Amino acid sequence: MQASDAERRALTPEEGWRAIHETVEGARSSMYVAGTATILLLWGVIVSIGYLAEYAAGTLASDFADDRPWLSAPLWAVLVAGGMVGSAVIGHRAGRRLAAGEAARGAGLRVFAFWLAVAAAAFLVPAAAGLWTEEHGEAVPKVAIGIVALAHVLFGIMHRPVIAAVGVGIAAAFYLPGYLAGDAALAVSAAATLLVAGAAWAWIRKSGVL
Repeated sequence: MQASDAERRALTPEEGWRAIHETVEGARSSMYVAGTATILLLWGVIVSIGYLAEYAAGTLASDFADDRPWLSAPLWAVLVAGGMVGSAVIGHRAGRRLAAGEAARGAGLRVFAFWLAVAAAAFLVPAAAGLWTEEHGEAVPKVAIGIVALAHVLFGIMHRPVIAAVGVGIAAAFYLPGYLAGDAALAVSAAATLLVAGAAWAWIRKSGVL
C-alpha cells in the first residue's frame, strides 16, 4: 500500500494527463473496431461462398456460366449487401456494449460509411477503367480484391495492426492461388480466405485486443 501511495505521489501532472489521454484514445479507438472479430469472420464466410460459387459455375456449369458472364455482378452485389447489413448490425450492437450516446453512434456511422465507400470503389473503379466487359471481365476481381485488401491495411494502420495483417492475408489468399493452383485457384482461395478470417477471429478473441 505504501509503494502504491509513493507511485501516485511520484506521478507528475504531465504523466497524469498522458495516462488520461491514452485511456480516452484507447476507448475511442475501441468504438471504431467494435465487433471486428465477428465481422471479419462474417466476411471470410461471405467471400468464401462467392469464390466457391464462381468455381462451381466455372467447373460444374461452364456452358451456363459462359452464356451469362454478367452473373458475377449480381452474385457479389447480393453477398456484399448482406455483408454490409450484417456488419452494421454486429458493429452497432458491439459499440453499444462499449458506450452509449452520440459518440458511439457517430463512430459506428463513420466506420459504416468507410466500408460502404470501399464496397462502392470495388465496383466503380473497375467500371471507370472499362473492365466491366466480356474481354476484360476477368480482371475485375483482381482489382476489387486489391481495393478491399488495401482498405483493411489502411484501416488497420489507423486503428489495430491485426486488421492490416488480415488485409495482407486476404490479398495473399486471392492472388497466390491464381499463380500456383491453376484451375482450382478459386477453390483454394475460398479455403485460404476462410482460414485467414478464422485465424484472425481466434487470435483476436484470445488476445482481447479488440
